[in-house]
Amino acid sequence: MMLERSKLALISFAFGVAALSAAGLMILFQRSATPLAQAAIVVGILALGVGIALDWSRVRRFLGGRQARFGSNALILGGALLGALVVVNVLVANNPQRLDLTEDKDRSLRPETVLLLSELSAPVSIMGFYTPDRSGSRDSIRPVLDEYSRLSNGLVSYEFIDPRANPLAADIYGITRDGSLAVVLGDGKHVIEIPNEIAITSAIVRLSNPENRTVYFLTGHGEHSLTNAGESGLAQFVQALESKSYGVETLNLAVEAAIPADAVVLVVAAPTRALPEPELDLIDEYLKSGGALVALIEPSPVSELEAGQDTLNTYLRDEWGVYARNDFVVDLASMHEYVGLSANYGSHPITERVQTLLTQFPSARSIAIEESVTGASELVMTSARSWGETNFETVVEGGSLELDEGTETAGPLALAVALEDSSTGARLVVVGDADFATDDGFSSGGNGDFIINSVDWAARLDNLIDITPRARTQRQVIPATMSTVLIISIFSLVVIPGSILLAGGWVWWSRRGHA
Repeated sequence: MMLERSKLALISFAFGVAALSAAGLMILFQRSATPLAQAAIVVGILALGVGIALDWSRVRRFLGGRQARFGSNALILGGALLGALVVVNVLVANNPQRLDLTEDKDRSLRPETVLLLSELSAPVSIMGFYTPDRSGSRDSIRPVLDEYSRLSNGLVSYEFIDPRANPLAADIYGITRDGSLAVVLGDGKHVIEIPNEIAITSAIVRLSNPENRTVYFLTGHGEHSLTNAGESGLAQFVQALESKSYGVETLNLAVEAAIPADAVVLVVAAPTRALPEPELDLIDEYLKSGGALVALIEPSPVSELEAGQDTLNTYLRDEWGVYARNDFVVDLASMHEYVGLSANYGSHPITERVQTLLTQFPSARSIAIEESVTGASELVMTSARSWGETNFETVVEGGSLELDEGTETAGPLALAVALEDSSTGARLVVVGDADFATDDGFSSGGNGDFIINSVDWAARLDNLIDITPRARTQRQVIPATMSTVLIISIFSLVVIPGSILLAGGWVWWSRRGHA
């Protein structure tokens, strides 16, 4: 009977320990004491109690023995250590501190952003639209958003939304690209298609200063339509501008006879009729008072404007020294020779965020800058396998294409140019194509980013806050010389193994001699 009680006690002890261990694992993985875990704790304690009751004499002998005394000391020390760890964890949890140990402080926000967040007075919501395919990009931006939330004392909040599962939310915020952020402050919203700290901070600054910013599209000369959704429409372009809190209006200078005072940018999208002299005078007056112009100029075979009829291009050449050549870009680096590709980008705020993207310009003409012009930058350049074709009959009829070195300009060719007048503050962007900004080309590669960046820069809204660039530590790997490789090989293959063998042999020999 005693043997049976002893066995039952051991079984009860084992069952109690197993139940308590299972409860501990459930609490660890589920991060809460679920009813099942609580039940396992109760069962484990009861089982231990039953085991003690069944074999109390053995328990009493164990508690009075030497092992129990040493075990109790170890238990007390272990409990003290556990208590100290609990106190430390409580103190850390109540007083969290963050330490960025990266060399270039990649996990820290810049001082300008920290100052902005400390002065924030209204809540900001950030919605990240990421499909499961972009989980890597979502996880990389999460620590940045965590910092915005922490440093703003919770005024900046964020959530991630799957646009496939919730397409209505994507439509409400004007999301057209996977991996975009929608920044919302009050009634204003701003969409960021390439999320980073500078873009997020600039969006908050823009929404915190909601002045009326209107982009006007010139009409009355056969320009592309803003409302038509299709190959020649600009509906996606307009939607993207509105998602960045721009107002978008059309402007017929023949009717209005003035450019409104709230115009931050005037866009002229591929006119097919000559602009009259009075309208050019209004544009000139607007620019020389610090205005901004984005001109999209198509080649003559597309616009059907002869060189002498293209009055806008003539005005740009005579007054600003930037103009579109009377040619048609042929790019043999492209799958379609009449589509100019961005082989290189110039260093400019417009292009700094599209350096890794390909922009495509169907039926384009090259842009030239006169030597006397200062403040102009080439934005997009084709490859050396391109030229400006001037024989339009060959282009239209599909004849044999060949560079005429005597009369035609060889690549690389500039497809877009930006110009800033330091005295008046006027800003101009001239692009030798308009198709890339239409609904047919807007979503292709970096086309949409490029035209939106052009408007932002022209409107002086490319970077509302001067954020200090972060210096990058340059690391250079110097290949090892042959002598260094030889020394490393001798040490790793001969010296170290040989030393171990010699030490082992010496120990063996010493023990053999003693034996």
